Amino acid sequence: MKAILAALLCAISFSAQSRDWTDSEKAWGAAFLATRVVDWGQTRYIARHPDRFRELNPLLPEHPSLGDVNRHFLVSTAVMLAAAHYLPQYRKAMLQVWVAAGVIGTARNAHIGVRFDF
Repeated sequence: MKAILAALLCAISFSAQSRDWTDSEKAWGAAFLATRVVDWGQTRYIARHPDRFRELNPLLPEHPSLGDVNRHFLVSTAVMLAAAHYLPQYRKAMLQVWVAAGVIGTARNAHIGVRFDF
């Protein structure tokens, strides 16, 4: 996690200047946040049912605690949004990739019986 934060700080410091988000980027940002909330809820369900599921995200333990899950989603979402904000030339593409990955991951989870749990 420290490496991610260091990379983010470097990206911010090397970024010439951010710019305002376009309406399209805002829409993709909202879709990104929606997929993150669903993924977060599903990951909390996985944490509460270690006898039935295991976490596949390499940044989390196979059987994370709720604290691990909450910390991961708060920090990683903040890092991702900061990267999108301070790297405007890649913003829309990053958001689109993250939305696609989120939809694929959460759809797979739903298919195997992972529920949404907050």
